[in-house]
Amino acid sequence: MDDQAKIALLQKVIQFNTVNGNEQPLAEYLKEVLAQHHIDSQLVKFADNRTCLVAEIGNQPGKVLAFAGHMDTVATGDPAKWKYPPFSGEIVNGNIYGRGSVDMKGGLTAMVISLIQMKKAGLPKHGKVRLLLSVDEEVGGQGSMLLTQKGYADDLDAMVMGEASSNQLEYAHCGSFDYEIESFGKTAHSSRPDLGINAVANLARFIDGERTAFADAQPSPVLGKVIHSVTVFHGGEQLNSIPDYAYLKGNVRTVPECDNEETQARLQKIIDQLNKQGAQLRLKVVASFAPVVTDPHDPFISLVSDAVAATKGSKPKVIVSHGATDASRYSLAERPFSFVEYGPGDDRQSHQINEHLLVDDFLQAPTIYQKIAEKFLI
Repeated sequence: MDDQAKIALLQKVIQFNTVNGNEQPLAEYLKEVLAQHHIDSQLVKFADNRTCLVAEIGNQPGKVLAFAGHMDTVATGDPAKWKYPPFSGEIVNGNIYGRGSVDMKGGLTAMVISLIQMKKAGLPKHGKVRLLLSVDEEVGGQGSMLLTQKGYADDLDAMVMGEASSNQLEYAHCGSFDYEIESFGKTAHSSRPDLGINAVANLARFIDGERTAFADAQPSPVLGKVIHSVTVFHGGEQLNSIPDYAYLKGNVRTVPECDNEETQARLQKIIDQLNKQGAQLRLKVVASFAPVVTDPHDPFISLVSDAVAATKGSKPKVIVSHGATDASRYSLAERPFSFVEYGPGDDRQSHQINEHLLVDDFLQAPTIYQKIAEKFLI
């Protein structure tokens, strides 16, 4: 494919509205594109109008390398605030605009192109390259969980996650534990609070306990301390009534030393203590992504770094990330594999109004992915 064909493919991918819950049309389109280049793929249904895609090239004995990404995006926000329509894929001053251009249709399109290029070149000579494109990454990661449960990650030796990485190579990321706390009370007139149970006040007591819930948690030598925040609080309806219901939501960025299971236990401990004192609180787990850490000395990190340098002229900075990816799900597979995150785009553009991707950055990515495969599958 020449550069214009690559850009046109990315524009077409951006023009699909795949705000979480609407990924199937894009999956079907990419299946057709791959078929035109003699690459077989499978559609793996998750739910109505929600379909993952799995493709593979190479059938010789050897290692298995995965290129992974997600097709869904976050919502656009107010379209009137965009300079260019959020599903236009319009190119202005060397940037391509659109929801998902950075997070992460640039990366997944580059991975599709890399498979096409390798297939045409008769590569790989050894092993396999597997493309895993999921649904639902932006909400619950249920697409990658489905692919993991179906065994698509069980034989992997390494994975490249194509999330935008700002020309940096990320070899580890925190987990993410999303939760909701419900508080149940009893309504009464505000002049007689003794006759009621204040659901808001009891929920506020949970926040007091949450502030120090991780104070003694062991930090990770790679990822650092646990990061935790209460981010949503709702309660009460009537100014002069004791509220009988309230809820909050929070997020914890977990590390292996204080993983998601321990995080849940620490939050539940606060709830149990408050419930013994008369509160009626209930914990609900909204989403749980495990932390993922590759050994900093893993040779795969150096291999990917060399592939980037061979294309861009300099090695990327090797860092860790506090975000979470589908790798949290894939890492639950039967055996461990090396993991890095590298993709085109400035990750500060993710989820932003006027999200845009530098076209030149995108055009270099398929070559980088192909070099990774060539170096790894020998």
